[in-house]
Amino acid sequence: MQLNAIMNTVTRNDVFVAGGQPSVTYVNRGHLGLERALDKAVDQNCIIVSLTGATKCGKTVLCHRVLRHREYVWIDGGQVRSEADVWQKICSELGQASEIQISEKIEIEGKLGGEVGLNAPLGSGPSIKITSGGSRLKVRENITTQRPDPMHTAIENLLKENITLVIDDFHYIDESNKSKILKSIKGSVFRGLKVILLSTPNRAFEAIKAEVEITGRFKHVEVPVWSKDDLATIANSGFKALNVQCPDKFTNEFVNESQSSPLLMQQFCYNLCYEADIISNKIFLQFISETINIQKIFMEVANDAGLPVYKSLSAGPQTRTDRIDRPLLSGGAVDIYQAILYAISATGPKEKLSYNEIRTSLGNILSDKIPQKLEVSNALKHLAEKDSKDNKTHRSIDWDPADMELTITDPFFRFYLRWAIYPKTKGERL
Repeated sequence: MQLNAIMNTVTRNDVFVAGGQPSVTYVNRGHLGLERALDKAVDQNCIIVSLTGATKCGKTVLCHRVLRHREYVWIDGGQVRSEADVWQKICSELGQASEIQISEKIEIEGKLGGEVGLNAPLGSGPSIKITSGGSRLKVRENITTQRPDPMHTAIENLLKENITLVIDDFHYIDESNKSKILKSIKGSVFRGLKVILLSTPNRAFEAIKAEVEITGRFKHVEVPVWSKDDLATIANSGFKALNVQCPDKFTNEFVNESQSSPLLMQQFCYNLCYEADIISNKIFLQFISETINIQKIFMEVANDAGLPVYKSLSAGPQTRTDRIDRPLLSGGAVDIYQAILYAISATGPKEKLSYNEIRTSLGNILSDKIPQKLEVSNALKHLAEKDSKDNKTHRSIDWDPADMELTITDPFFRFYLRWAIYPKTKGERL
């Protein structure tokens, strides 16, 4: 009883946190100096901070960690459809009313047909209703509604309260609105407004492109890809906190399959604890059996995270014409959208793919009717547009028509393509 009483209990939910803010398994990667670099950038006056890194690489966790002693407002760029959305969201977060009602009550006393004494001036003010009651006249209450300028209200309150503005997924905001937002805040940045813009590495300098006048007031902090050692630290520190001995082969496989994502690593470890019935830490050492089927864990994580996205993309856009069936070398036939997703998965899948790599992969999985260049580029454009429409706050792919390059931005979707789709391109049963 005494031992259990003095022991601090932690559960698997406390330790392995996928998609939230971890504490026990937070890895600061001190050798990279990321926290210090971001804190220094935020502390500096009169600059806009650009924090970049791959999707689900820990940008959000790092930002929350560094800002934990500061006041901040967090805006999701994927939900911004106009510049006004930003200011209205800030006002809402700060509890600033979008409308103000002003009540004005004016009374007039006097005798009917006699002199009237005014207690308040009349003239260009609000309209007045007058009713007679005996020998007295009375003006009823008049209510007017004012709508303050949300941009002015938002910025002035951020400055007054020294609150940092964070815009996540800034790259998802369209070019016109990016420019408007930056034009609106650049003067306030000069006055001391703190701004952090989170985006992917290939979009690091889009802020400068959208508004060239912020050049010189821009600080870039990059979150590098996670190393295998840093990913392994998540597992090792978590299992240690739970007083669990995990086979090294499991940790190594998790690291190799994590797509360099700390979130996937957290999810693998949590699922393993669940399969091993590890609920919380114990006084005695707990062991995870090597007989546990971690392939089952991988398939479960893949389907949970990537199946809805795949179903949406593989359906493609609505068309009025029938699609051409393209025969697979492994058997069966698929349309061009499924063929492209199969071709992507057959590359590993890689995080970034050029058009030529995709076309080559199509040639490796199709036995006939390989699509031409224009067909492939149009299909990739349609896939990216559909993903943008269906997943406004969390994109899975990004097609750059200028460089003819596709980025599979979401490591969870890459993981799904690897585990659920890649075997099909080789004719293997799942």
